[in-house]
Order: sequence, then structure tokens, then C-alpha cells
Amino acid sequence: MLNIFKTLALIILVSCSSNATETSSEETSYPPLLIINEKILFIGNSFTFYWNLPSQVEKMSIEKGLNWDVKHVTVPSAKLRDHWNNPDLKSLLENETFDHIVIQEHSTYPLTNSDDTKAYFDLLTSLIPSSTELHFFSTWMYPSIEQFNTNNEQFPIEESIKQIVDGTNTKIIPVGRAFKLFNDKYPEFNLLMEDEKHPNPNGTYLASCIIFSHISGQSSLNLSKRYKGKDTKGVEIYYSIVEDEVLTFLQQISDEVIF
Repeated sequence: MLNIFKTLALIILVSCSSNATETSSEETSYPPLLIINEKILFIGNSFTFYWNLPSQVEKMSIEKGLNWDVKHVTVPSAKLRDHWNNPDLKSLLENETFDHIVIQEHSTYPLTNSDDTKAYFDLLTSLIPSSTELHFFSTWMYPSIEQFNTNNEQFPIEESIKQIVDGTNTKIIPVGRAFKLFNDKYPEFNLLMEDEKHPNPNGTYLASCIIFSHISGQSSLNLSKRYKGKDTKGVEIYYSIVEDEVLTFLQQISDEVIF
């Protein structure tokens, strides 16, 4: 009988301890299992860092129990040529190994300077070990660059990137494809800022979903609509917020494009 009481007491103690250490987001509890801790690096410019895209991708992974460690080297208007000449990036690549690296070129260059993109893509990737999975972030068309779609392609940036990465194991992340599909289906919602170029919170959330699902192989359905972190003073801040009326549409488009 005494052993039975001891066993019951131990079960109760473990149960209480487990509940006390649970962590959760504002929208949903994060699963405690399936910890992978993969390291991911973003190399890009404002199209990558607007509305804290790398942080949102990291938070999505945490919510799904993947716990990615995400870093980024993102410089406004940067081209791959600029990244190649960045000693800090070279030092990072020499001293750290990443499971995945996401590369994003200046939005016009795959269309107007594809030879330059190809040359510096090859140089940059020569610094990256073969064990690292490479991904090329294919951005979206916007009004001021439609003039460069001289072949009237449906996804001109993606088509150009296919030629740039041909012969490598690089995978294309079809963010621009998702933007076009979303705009065709839901023209009442905008994905771009007032400059009609950079992504607004909806656009960044869609891009984050695409990147998360592309790398993880998991659906973005039921992910939270907002993610938060802390500023340098430890005060909680939201990286971005999307409204309920558009949330499911963004997630569904992401799944349609990736799966």
C-alpha cells in the first residue's frame, strides 16, 4: 500500500512540474517535442528584412517545435556583388556552418543583370560547404519592373533564377509565384507598401509562410497571426500583425504553392 501512495505522489509531482514549465505563444501553445535546432542564414536586402521576416520565420519554427536558429545579413538595396565584398559576411561563412542558407538578390537584377547575379552567386556559394542546403529567394514582380518582362513570362524572376542556379543543387523559394497567385485570387487585399514595391505585413507574412513551409515541409495552416520578441530594454514588441480576415487566405496560398 505504501508503494502505491509513493507512486501516486510521484505521478502528481511530475504532472505539476510539467505544467509549470510549459511555454506558449499568444495564439497557441508551442509543442515541446521535435526539437531540431537547425541553423539558417538569410543573405539579402530590404525585401528580406521588412517586417522582421527572418524573425517571423524563426518564431514559426518555434511554434511548430523545430526551434530554428535564424541569422541574417541584410543590407538595404544590396546586390550579391555587395555581399561578396562584405568582409563581415565572409567571416561569418568562414567561422560558422549553417544547415540552410537563403539567398536573395536585388529585385531587378535577375531580370536586368542576370550575368552579374550568376557570377556573384557562384562566388558566394564557393564559400559554402556542400553539406549546407542552398535556397534562392525568388521575389515578386511589382509595377515599376513590369517593363523588364520582355518575354511576357508568367513568373519572369523565377524563370531567370532557374537559369542562374542551373547545374547546382540550389532550390528556388517561389515567393513571387505566391504573390501573383494571391493577387489574382484576392485583389481586395494588398501585399505591398504604398511604394508598390516593398512588402507590407501581409506580404511579409506570406513570404514567411512560404519560406517556413519550403524548408520544413510542414503546412503553414493554423500558424499564429502575430509573433513577438523583446527590444533591447526587454520590452515585448510585435514583429508584425495580420488581420483575421486575411490570415487564412495567406496560409492557404502558401500551402497551394508549396504542396
